[in-house]
Amino acid sequence: MATLTNPPTPTLSINTKLRDLALVEFQVSESTPCENVVRRLEDDSSLSGVIVLDERSQVRGMLTRRAILEWMLSKPYGLDVFLKRPISSMVEFHSRDFLLLPGDCDVIQAADRAFQRPEETIYDPVVVQLGSQDYRLLDVPVLLVAQAQVHLATQRKLQEQQEEMIRILAELEQEKNRSLQYARDLERQKAEILNQNLALDMERRRAQQRSEELARLNARIIEISSILSEKGKSTFAATFAGVEAVRTLFQEIADNNQELSRELKEINTIVDLIVEVAGYIRLLSFNAAVEANRSGGAGGFGAIAQEIRKLAGRTTEASNRIRGLAERIQRQSQSTLQSAQSSAEVVQSLYQQAQSAQLALEELQTLLERAQI
Repeated sequence: MATLTNPPTPTLSINTKLRDLALVEFQVSESTPCENVVRRLEDDSSLSGVIVLDERSQVRGMLTRRAILEWMLSKPYGLDVFLKRPISSMVEFHSRDFLLLPGDCDVIQAADRAFQRPEETIYDPVVVQLGSQDYRLLDVPVLLVAQAQVHLATQRKLQEQQEEMIRILAELEQEKNRSLQYARDLERQKAEILNQNLALDMERRRAQQRSEELARLNARIIEISSILSEKGKSTFAATFAGVEAVRTLFQEIADNNQELSRELKEINTIVDLIVEVAGYIRLLSFNAAVEANRSGGAGGFGAIAQEIRKLAGRTTEASNRIRGLAERIQRQSQSTLQSAQSSAEVVQSLYQQAQSAQLALEELQTLLERAQI
């Protein structure tokens, strides 16, 4: 039986090599008797030929089954004699050109080479060299099946690639649509950014205008504040002087009221003395009247006593009027003193407020000097 070096591959690809196919191992040396070869061919009908090697184990020739059978039929007489001869004798007379290909040759390339042979050798087996001294036979039907499988695999691959291309084209179309959408979005964003830039530019100009207005206003405020500071200093200086004068005047009024109170106390003392004298006069008048009645000289002495009583009455009346006047002066003096004290408190408050305002002006002046620096 022929020996298959590789079982048939169920699925082949475009990169399948000859070494991957079902190859037949049947090679003999050139000294092998023809009858051995014929017997092997008769025993194994699947053998399509035999490879004959020379003494260096290189291919000398290849004999097909058909060539061997034709040679045997051409020798009806003396066949036994010829079968005893070495196979090399048959190669010399009946060997034809054969196709020798390396094992790493592609199936498609091998099929192209095989089918380009002459018509009389187109169906001969192909000799495949696997090593320096290792050769195999590749039958044409096996090569045809392999070629068909490779074409089918190639077609499937092309179909897969076509489907992949269609899918890629669809994805590219989607990407294109997304890119167009992105482009539209970018244009819209660009327009929005442009509008925002315009708005920002307008806002910047407004801010610059406001800044210029604030600068002018600040300069005006500084100018006015400087004027107010100078005017305020002089005004508060005059105010302090006036307030101080009012305080001095109120202090003098308070001192005068105190002096007036002392004088009124002195007047009250004098009034008390007059009242006491008037009492003595009335007592003297009473005693004089008693003595006049006792002595019987009521006429002249009584008149004197009567005048003394009148004098005592007027003295009492005068003392009462002086006392009333002193009391009224005392009340007015106390009222004036209270008013002066209230006014002094108001003036003191104004003085403190003026001091606070002066401090504020001094701080304002300091700020103005720093702003000018």
